[in-house]
Amino acid sequence: MTPMLFSIGAGELVVIVVLAVILFGPEKVPDLVKKTARVVVYLRNIANSATDTLKEQLGPEYADLTPADLHPRRLLERTVLKEVQADLDAIKAQVDGLKTDLTASDTLESARQGLAGIGRSLEDATSTLQQAVESEPDATR
Repeated sequence: MTPMLFSIGAGELVVIVVLAVILFGPEKVPDLVKKTARVVVYLRNIANSATDTLKEQLGPEYADLTPADLHPRRLLERTVLKEVQADLDAIKAQVDGLKTDLTASDTLESARQGLAGIGRSLEDATSTLQQAVESEPDATR
C-alpha cells in the first residue's frame, strides 16, 4: 500500500468513505468531499505563504528553507554547527592523533616489558648455569 495524504493508506481511506456514506448518506458525501478538499487546499496555501514570508524575512542564505528545516535540531545544525564545524573537525583530528600516539606508546611499553622479561630469563638461565658449573666437580682435577 502506498501512503496517501496525511499518511492515510488506501484501506483506511476506504473505511473512511464507507463510514461517511453510512453516517451522512450518499447524497451529502460529494459535497463533504468538495468542502474537505477546499479546506486542505486552503491550509496548504497558508503553509506555503508562511514559508515564503519566512524565507523573505530570513534572507538569501535561507532561500532553500523547508518546513522540515524549522525543527530545532536541524535549525541548530544549519546555523550554529555550520560555523563551528571546522573547529570541531580540527579537534577531532587532534584527538585521533593522540589516540594513535597512545597506541604506539602502549605498543612500545609492551615491547619493553617483553624485552625485560627476556632479560630476566637470560639472567636466570645464566645464574642457573653458573650454579651448575660451580657445583659440578672439576673433571680436570
